[in-house]
Amino acid sequence: MTPVASGTVRRLRVAALVATEHVSGPGRQLAALAEQAAGAGVEFLVIVFHRRGRPAPDLARYLGDRGVRHSVVEDRGPLDVRLVTQVGRLLAEWQPAIVQTHTAKATAVAFALRALGASWKWVACFHGLTTENSKVRFYHWIDRRLMGWADAIVVMSQEQVRHFARWGAKVRVVPNATLDLPPPPDSGEGERLRDQLRPLPRPVIGVVGRLSPEKGVDVFLEACALLAARRPAFSAIIAGDGPERQRLEGLCRRLALERRVLFLSHVRDVGAVYGQLDLLVLPSRSEGLPNALLEGLQTDVPIVATRVGGIPEVIGSSPAAVLVPPESVAVLAQAMDAALTDGSSPAAKAARREIGRRFSVSRRVADHVALYSHVIRGPEPRETSLLAR
Repeated sequence: MTPVASGTVRRLRVAALVATEHVSGPGRQLAALAEQAAGAGVEFLVIVFHRRGRPAPDLARYLGDRGVRHSVVEDRGPLDVRLVTQVGRLLAEWQPAIVQTHTAKATAVAFALRALGASWKWVACFHGLTTENSKVRFYHWIDRRLMGWADAIVVMSQEQVRHFARWGAKVRVVPNATLDLPPPPDSGEGERLRDQLRPLPRPVIGVVGRLSPEKGVDVFLEACALLAARRPAFSAIIAGDGPERQRLEGLCRRLALERRVLFLSHVRDVGAVYGQLDLLVLPSRSEGLPNALLEGLQTDVPIVATRVGGIPEVIGSSPAAVLVPPESVAVLAQAMDAALTDGSSPAAKAARREIGRRFSVSRRVADHVALYSHVIRGPEPRETSLLAR
């Protein structure tokens, strides 16, 4: 940190730009980082982009509940140049040493401000890819291209480093942390969920997460159809929402699983869901480092997951979870059947506790603080305009 004349130490200021209104995994990780980094001498301002005409962003409420300093700026659409002006004004007032970006639009705004002469250092965070439509894929392409102009690129796992191999030492791996589950909302959602799930035939197998193609929930449903031939009595719940919802419900009907599978939509009290599960399944086609994996480890739920993204790096060769190749319906069904029998062994439970300790919030804060120090000590940006290169 920078000493000042009085002999005190000025706190390092970081502004985080995030273009999402929902309390997703990256948003929760950012909130936890901002909360805990204060103890390490880092002061955060989170700037949330809010699409005009939509309800107030849940992420802003979530940040406010946790005492995280934040500001909301209006976003009028993909070509809203005023967004750059608004964010630039807030940054000029806050005077951060570092700007940290999350999501493609945040990356684009930081790129534009740096091209206009902003002098702060830039840390760009990459959380993973989604493949739901061509527009989203285009945004991811733009995101990865512009991140190359940042002073550092943060990824969630060693597997993701390959997306940015051309940028060499600029790329740093800072895994997600195991977070406390969100506190139950005051709406009584948790009690309603428990009443809804308690009568389900056991064992109960669940998927928790966004319903988009990369999450592989269709593979999970097909595996459930195979499992039904081996285990006449079991139930499955799918907690989450997204663009695949309608297609997945149609697939569920075609597989004759309507009486076994319950779609819960978006759930705020995820603790109530984990508390009813006998097995958590992550059937993803691609991942960064999923919060659902860390939550399952924290709540000591047996886990079957695909060997993608940072999942193998977390689990290693331990019995904490059973890992299978992606897109393999038969192997997934077999692993689910075996995990329902062996997933609660003492060795598996001990391995889950150990991994939870290794992926702590304090470890993630220390990694970020070390990265910030490295970026600030690094070479100054070249004087050549970004747009001229």
